[in-house]
Amino acid sequence: MSWCRPATRHPAVPKPALPQQIAGALRAQILAGSSQPGDRLETEPALARRLGVSRSTLRSAIALLEHEGHIERRHGAGTFVTARPVLRNDLGQNFSVTDMISAAGRRAGTAEVQADLVSAPADIAHQLQLEEGTPLSRLRRVRTADGRRVVDSTDWARAEDLSPDELKTLARGSIYAAFARLGLGIQHGVARIVPAIAGRELAARLSIARGTLLLALHQVDYTEAGRPVLASLEYHLAELFEFTVYRRGPRVVQEPARE
Repeated sequence: MSWCRPATRHPAVPKPALPQQIAGALRAQILAGSSQPGDRLETEPALARRLGVSRSTLRSAIALLEHEGHIERRHGAGTFVTARPVLRNDLGQNFSVTDMISAAGRRAGTAEVQADLVSAPADIAHQLQLEEGTPLSRLRRVRTADGRRVVDSTDWARAEDLSPDELKTLARGSIYAAFARLGLGIQHGVARIVPAIAGRELAARLSIARGTLLLALHQVDYTEAGRPVLASLEYHLAELFEFTVYRRGPRVVQEPARE
């Protein structure tokens, strides 16, 4: 009697919910150029009939696209394709520029990759709790969205953690994943944002005019043990990015006791 190995059953990959599917179809239409910036979308009833979905499903899909910045709803006028879909970054969540760009339905890319060994400048040494001049691996690159240069980023890590060559191989991957493989998983990051103006070098790297407004994001990432392992400086095009943050409070202030 022959024995046959039973067929391996792989769990089916769940399909996205219907609103996500509809949002994806409309997003693809916008990104392909079928709907141009400033174009008014069909009315909800007409669009729902054409797509064969309920109006409540369509409204959920429209809300997703509005959150991503692909469309805007104008009271009394309708829903319009935006001129420049913004890239939204929730500072309450620690994720990569690549993930942020991809989440907006845009193609993420990398250009001008440079990796080298440098002596820690004073500010970076302070952030990583090292002596000034300590050898650091530095990775600099330009991040693109649909081919447009949108972020100039520089990352510094201890050379004993990641060498310049190792960092360079990660230029199109995840530095966070590399630290996790080393047993140095990132537990949290501390970020601050300040306005900046593009000088000659940044203007050339981002293909923008000198004097363009940028948002400079300084961040230090820490392991669960509190060891700072990565310092980053990212220059974002201010016109394309929107940063949000969850704020607790309001804090209850005790009034001074009256005598």
